[in-house]
Amino acid sequence: MHFYSQLKVKNLNDYSCKSNWRNAVCVLILTIYIQVNGYSQNRSSPQLKKEIDRRELEGNFSISVKDSIRFIKQYGSKVEIQKRYGKANILSVRVPYDEVLKEMMNDSNVVFIDRHRKAIEEAGVDFVNLAFNRISKAHHYFPELLGATTRVSIKEQSFDPFNIDLINRSFNTAVSPILTSQHATAMAIRIAGGGNSSANGIGVAPAAHITSSDFENLLPDADPIFQENDIHVQNHSYGVGIENYYGNEALAYDLQVFQNPTLVHVFSVGNLGQSVPETGTYANLLQANLSGNFKQAKNVILVNAVDTSLVANALNSRGPAYDGRLKPELTAYSQGGTSDAAALVSGVSALLQKKYQLVSDELPLASMIKAILIAGADDLGTKGIDFTYGYGSLNAHNALQLTELRQTLNVEIASLQQITIPITVTSPAIELRVAVVWTDQPATQNANSALVHDIDAHIQEGSNLYLPWVLKTTANTDSLAALPRRKKDHLNTVEYITVDNPVSGQYELVITAPELTTPTQMVSIAYWIEDQHLFQWDYPLGSDVVQAAKKQSLFWSANSNQPGELSYQLNGGNFLMINSEIDLNANFYWTLPDTLSKARLKMKIGVDEFLSDEFLISPQQTLDVGYNCDADFLLTWNAVPGATSYQVYALGEEYLEKVADVDDTTTIISKNLANIYFAVAPSINSLDGLKSETINYTTQGSLCYINLFEVIRYDTEQVEIHLNLSTTFQIDHIVIYKTANNQQKIFTTLDLLKSTEFILYDQELISGWMYFQAELFFKDGTSLKSNVSNVFIESKGKAVLYPNPVTNDSDLTIITEGNRLKIKIFNNQGKLLLVKDLDLIIEQLDISELPSGLYLFQLEDNNEVKDSGRFIKL
Repeated sequence: MHFYSQLKVKNLNDYSCKSNWRNAVCVLILTIYIQVNGYSQNRSSPQLKKEIDRRELEGNFSISVKDSIRFIKQYGSKVEIQKRYGKANILSVRVPYDEVLKEMMNDSNVVFIDRHRKAIEEAGVDFVNLAFNRISKAHHYFPELLGATTRVSIKEQSFDPFNIDLINRSFNTAVSPILTSQHATAMAIRIAGGGNSSANGIGVAPAAHITSSDFENLLPDADPIFQENDIHVQNHSYGVGIENYYGNEALAYDLQVFQNPTLVHVFSVGNLGQSVPETGTYANLLQANLSGNFKQAKNVILVNAVDTSLVANALNSRGPAYDGRLKPELTAYSQGGTSDAAALVSGVSALLQKKYQLVSDELPLASMIKAILIAGADDLGTKGIDFTYGYGSLNAHNALQLTELRQTLNVEIASLQQITIPITVTSPAIELRVAVVWTDQPATQNANSALVHDIDAHIQEGSNLYLPWVLKTTANTDSLAALPRRKKDHLNTVEYITVDNPVSGQYELVITAPELTTPTQMVSIAYWIEDQHLFQWDYPLGSDVVQAAKKQSLFWSANSNQPGELSYQLNGGNFLMINSEIDLNANFYWTLPDTLSKARLKMKIGVDEFLSDEFLISPQQTLDVGYNCDADFLLTWNAVPGATSYQVYALGEEYLEKVADVDDTTTIISKNLANIYFAVAPSINSLDGLKSETINYTTQGSLCYINLFEVIRYDTEQVEIHLNLSTTFQIDHIVIYKTANNQQKIFTTLDLLKSTEFILYDQELISGWMYFQAELFFKDGTSLKSNVSNVFIESKGKAVLYPNPVTNDSDLTIITEGNRLKIKIFNNQGKLLLVKDLDLIIEQLDISELPSGLYLFQLEDNNEVKDSGRFIKL
């Protein structure tokens, strides 16, 4: 440990020396400390300083003070105080750029001033893959952990509480926003979706209850919001600009977790990967572009994302933190950005809290959740830790498994104390991973290094010493991309130590505390022992239903450089080859057969064969509404070869529930069921396949059998009769009636119905009004009539003008036989006013320019008058 670290300068506003040191020595060492750490007491953030220089000072400010009451008394009449985070004496204030701001910057009561920036949602998509991060595996092996009794907050705008994947599992608090957004709804579904809309609507903790918190306030919500509502996880999938310093928000979040040690804050790392910081150690480098000062906090979790290529998108932000700390901590799968990835980690954190409670009968510390997630994570990207993927890729199953195995421990350590903790490896393993994590006191704003309590840890095994992994932090691209090395870590609140190929025996984890600023420090420890398995299936497992005829990712864990031979089996038949040269260390996609079948996969490595669980391959059906009548409605769906029955689901209070087991591809639902959301799934020997997308039967456009019946004039020789049915279910035949001159007759009869769409033509035109009506006759002897549709047929050589009288609000409609007839309009003095050629049977004439009065018309064919009459213009 450097000698200058003996100074009591953990809180950088308090410079003092040990009382038993001579003053001259103290001053000398203090001078060296300041030179080494480059501490500045500048009251404004680096970003704000640049804005002051450019005079870009409109908007809101975040102001940290020593005495908030004194500040309010002094400035309350001069500024608008919008929010207050009392625990840290931080206020959100709207202040004009005038002598007031200058006064604040020179006020000894003011500690730090920063720009308050508007939060922006960070990209997310409507597709999620729970298999990559072994979340579906966790659901399989820990089915009791659905998040019941867990409460999660989502800080941004409000999600839609009436979304059917979230129905009846939301609650409001004093900070719930009014405005809703699709992004917030997507995050809520990622965390707690009930899978009611489709298989894509399932979340990590599908029984959790959720609430929203407004991200207009970038400071933490008040402690009582979390305490009174039993909230222990909050997701933050938003960002602002790059803010490379330890500011008010970073301090406030660190302080909140320090004072509420079971509260977990999860942030997306950001989508500013193509931006460079303007200030700080890493200025002008394509690194250290975390999207917000709050993401510089020590006691929160930052999450990056990978897509189907298993590579972080170039648009994703990356670390390090402003002082070289390792950020992000974790990576998770997301096709559309870092928002979804953060939501997955929030959901897994909720499951972990529940599991830890079941095992230890108490809520885990936030530091324990972080330790478990880091110890259980899989390496991703270049070997070892790095500033893109952090400590690795989220593995939900590992995290829950190590919790169940009680491979966790909290220890309380005092100043200068050393504690030794035994870790036993019972059989040879591939790797031992240990994470030592503590919730640190907040530093002060603009601190050169955020770390306050510099806990040290290492692993001792006989004469072998294993130090933590650390990264180079020098501000150049090559250093930041360099592989990690083993040495003492004096930056992070995580000591991450691994041992490759540990042999059976006892290992000693040694933890040493420096001189602390508090009486003791609680430290959380979690470890994972990767056993020496050659191959294990992770997805699909026995509880998985995989969509047929679709390209799917298969997931496994393997420790072999040999190629694998992959084959599949349907319904207990012969195994069929998929690929004989599988790279076991790469991602693999398989387009599944179009079938409803029980299936197994087999991976052969050398002479060893590894069978998967028996899972189900299933098509996804399409559910339609056949008819929607007063008393009931008909649901219909496509047949699936091999299905022994079909399961019909309706949305219950919170989740889809089975309401019918049907042998056919239709079912009639009584409206007494009082439900509007339905889905269907094929079943094979009591195994339920993939559910259809859930539909609202009232919005599908289906009426009571007859969707449309109308008659229109098609041309001079015929009319068109159009009949559209929602279904032909139970219809025996259809009769279409025609009425003209007060006489009704059967126009036609339709039977052997093979379509729901009918277009007929009538060429027997009778002058005057013709009326048509359809009647459906059902197999049970009942019938249903359509509306009556009519069409006017002109007499030859005659003209019908309407409305009569006509006003300026409507055109004058003229019905004739068309065929280039000509109509002439005269005033009552016989003066010709208008002439129009009539090409169509129905024409409109604009007479808005004509004054009110009586008018005469003549219908002519080659200058021969065929008809005449009069109309009135009002």
